[in-house]
Amino acid sequence: MPDQVKVYKMYAQAMTSTDAAASYDVQEDGEICSVLLDIIGTADDALNDGGGSEVSFASVSGFSTNDTRASIVGGRQNQGFLTSGGGPVGKSVFITFAPYGIPVAAGERLYLHIIVTGTSTITCSAWVYHCITGGPLRASVSRRGR
Repeated sequence: MPDQVKVYKMYAQAMTSTDAAASYDVQEDGEICSVLLDIIGTADDALNDGGGSEVSFASVSGFSTNDTRASIVGGRQNQGFLTSGGGPVGKSVFITFAPYGIPVAAGERLYLHIIVTGTSTITCSAWVYHCITGGPLRASVSRRGR
């Protein structure tokens, strides 16, 4: 059981694909125990307008890369209409890491990346639930490489 849980929030909006649209620095050693990622697309007015988001330890996205150890969670959404008139499209992704979280060390940085397809405006929020425990934890260095 964690001694306490801290919540970090990242928010970004983009009309073009943007790496590191938002970021935060981890303040204390602990574990990421859960992540909630919320994605909404507006101005979707053509077939397959849309986009998505990713929370990652890397400062560049891994949307089109295999075996990215830095990526924590991601999601995408797209409109499926052939012509204008489609409404906002959204998606929420919640992931919990149980019984073990992802170890993080104070000073590590997490990033929120956005990918945009077509004429969408993508708005993303990510809530990262950071469990603080009394024991020593060491973050894996393998996720820092690509």
